[in-house]
Amino acid sequence: MRLKIKKQEVRMNKKPELLAPAGTMDAIIAAVNGGADAVYFGGKAFNARRNAENMTEDEIRTAVALCHYRGVKVYVTLNILIKNSEFEALIKTLNFLKNLHVDGLIVQDMGVIYLIKHYFPEFKLQTSTQASVYGLEGVLFFQEQGFSRVVLPREMPLTQVAEIKKKAQIELKIFCHGALCYAYSGQCLMSSMIGGRSGNRGLCAQPCRKTYQLFDEQDRLINEGYLLSPKDLKTLEEMEAIVAAGVDALKIEGRMKTPEYVYGITRAYRERINEVFGEKPEKTINDQAVMQVFNRDFTRGHLFNEADILNPQVGKNRGVLIGRVMAMPKSQNSRNYGAYPHLALSLNQDAELSLGDGLSFGEDGKIGTKVDGIFTLDGSRLEKGHGGETIAIPCRYGVSPGTLLYKNFDKGLMDQLHQWGSVPVNLPEAVVDFKLTIKAELPVKIVAASQGIEVSYTADFEPEIPLRKPLDEALISEQISRLGATDFALGTIVIDMDTNLFLSRSQLNLLRKEVIGKLAAKITAASETSADDLITIVPLEKELHGNQKSLDNETGRKRISLEFREMPSREWLSQLTNLGVAEVVMPLLGEGATEMAAFSKECGLNVLLKTPKIMDDAGSQKVRRLSNQDIKHDGFLIGNYEALQLLKNRSDYLEADQSFNLFNTLAARALKEWQVKGGVLSPELDEIQLKEISEYSDLAMVLPVYGTQELMVSKKCLFNCANCPEKTKGTTGLCQMEMTGNLEDERGGYFPVKRDNQGLIHIYNRDTLFLREEILDLRGVDTWRIYHRNEALETMKTIINYYRRDIYEKHWGLPEGLSTAGTTRGSFKRGVK
Repeated sequence: MRLKIKKQEVRMNKKPELLAPAGTMDAIIAAVNGGADAVYFGGKAFNARRNAENMTEDEIRTAVALCHYRGVKVYVTLNILIKNSEFEALIKTLNFLKNLHVDGLIVQDMGVIYLIKHYFPEFKLQTSTQASVYGLEGVLFFQEQGFSRVVLPREMPLTQVAEIKKKAQIELKIFCHGALCYAYSGQCLMSSMIGGRSGNRGLCAQPCRKTYQLFDEQDRLINEGYLLSPKDLKTLEEMEAIVAAGVDALKIEGRMKTPEYVYGITRAYRERINEVFGEKPEKTINDQAVMQVFNRDFTRGHLFNEADILNPQVGKNRGVLIGRVMAMPKSQNSRNYGAYPHLALSLNQDAELSLGDGLSFGEDGKIGTKVDGIFTLDGSRLEKGHGGETIAIPCRYGVSPGTLLYKNFDKGLMDQLHQWGSVPVNLPEAVVDFKLTIKAELPVKIVAASQGIEVSYTADFEPEIPLRKPLDEALISEQISRLGATDFALGTIVIDMDTNLFLSRSQLNLLRKEVIGKLAAKITAASETSADDLITIVPLEKELHGNQKSLDNETGRKRISLEFREMPSREWLSQLTNLGVAEVVMPLLGEGATEMAAFSKECGLNVLLKTPKIMDDAGSQKVRRLSNQDIKHDGFLIGNYEALQLLKNRSDYLEADQSFNLFNTLAARALKEWQVKGGVLSPELDEIQLKEISEYSDLAMVLPVYGTQELMVSKKCLFNCANCPEKTKGTTGLCQMEMTGNLEDERGGYFPVKRDNQGLIHIYNRDTLFLREEILDLRGVDTWRIYHRNEALETMKTIINYYRRDIYEKHWGLPEGLSTAGTTRGSFKRGVK
């Protein structure tokens, strides 16, 4: 879809801020040289790229000073879920950042939001994409919370972005370039559940870049390859439309990329943005260079309703197609080119190959080689391979003739980007002025002044009578001006000295070193917050570990809540009456919600109406309409900030679903402030963390104990259906035909897959969550929740009876019909990293 944009629509809007990634100091310098308006980076902890090199405190201090000197804003990422035990270290980090006057913090965790709002209100806050904002209502929620900026999801079309901009007062940021996630950000548990590496904790193992096979309901193979691997986002050609939408900031993804990548992509977008606003910059980064730097093939993404977003052929940098492999002439098969056999390559007309370049073979790019030599077919050495030529290179792999040839590393381009991007960006030196007083029979005194700060040093020695040559001003200036190892540049030197006196060079050096040391220390102290202004963990102790809730006695039993993913039938609901189930959860948008909710109330059951986990603006309108209808209920199970914004001022009981990532005690405090009365504990918590959070929170705590866990929810369809509406010209909506299947990974494990009637893909864990006797120690938990997916009624009766009755038996054995086969405790024992 191409949006028709009038030039005046562009010129009426301000230039969007170009936000570049930086994982290292070299990347910071590359971003500044590339023309970034702002950079974002993280420290060694608390950021969603913990596997990146990231920066030390000294590097952060230097980076902030350097960026601010060049007029570049700095945003620090604190965008992971925080454990209770990590708050003390987080507070130290916030105290450190407070001194640096960074331009904003990017956050996800509700507990971090609570901490900063209550104890560090000087910081400007922005949402991370992990915070899962889906539409206008979520934007308005964070606007009311005093945030300065919200990042919109990569699944949102630009037309919706433009509508939100008209209705909100807060700044909006979108992704413009880089890697895409398969799942909605902040809602992916696949890495966590498979290997304990949580994407919400910055350690995603990238399961979406692995190979899979997809089977349908009849176990027939539908597709295979990198089925969850999206292409990379690229929007250079659509900049007029993006600017016309009124977007405030454009974010380039890539904190784990090289400085060359950072410079090249930043420069490309800088030049394109300037061009849109009528400037005529010299074009230094063309489209070919953008493709060469890094790509998994490009897409304009959901911003422009592109259907073909996934790339099942390759999960890593593909590079640029430059030719194909040819068969070596028979006469050359025995020729000795070196240690390895050689491949013949036919280069496309516009291609060029140099020593040091990197190649990959075939669409999957699984094998490749570095170009260590280039030869003619008769064995003569070449400096380069040019377009239209057939050449030979040494290669240890056998590759079939006809295989496509890609260049995934261009040494010449990367050397050029390195040269441009690594131009030193030095801070100006602070000018220091000196005054020396050298008088007979008095201690020598030196005064140094810089940046409005003055210090003095009085020596413990006096000038002497010279034995030969007396002291002169030239020698004094020579020794005092030696500032090369300091952060100062020489200003003036004023000397008040009696005649015929003497000081040694070492004494003059001592004067300089002592006064410069005192000056530097005083400047540093002046820039730092005093100890009285620092926040410590002490004020938070009561919020983290005080106010323990009243716990039930050892024989107290938990409420049983049964959640239906699909609308339950009358038969099901009538059977629950005698099973001890206290509450049912049913979808608010499910067909027959009014009838089934009323029948549930007749059966004596509490009813929670569940909002969708993913709610764009159309979904919000449906929730607003249905929530105002006369549906008998006892509250809402809300799945996102959109639902919270719509429902928080009502008298209804609100319970935050696990999609809110309730991960620490301060997150529970935040929910309470937002008028939420209950919360589903994060599935990534271990038993110790669950116990602590549930016992020290005023919320009604809900623990999922049984059921299939959703690992991913995505807008990117996996089912390659014939006549798919997504692929039909002129349509933009998601396919609403329900489908199910199984996704099999490289190790033979499978994951159930479903496409719902809204077109969203849901991927579930292959093992069923089944927590047993160990949960009896969690006395702060109020409700145990059982998830029903497709279990038969008799099976579900056995499960409910287990949690209502059998689990309390001393022998803790499993009743007939229940087994631990194919089950998991999830993160309960191991937690997540």
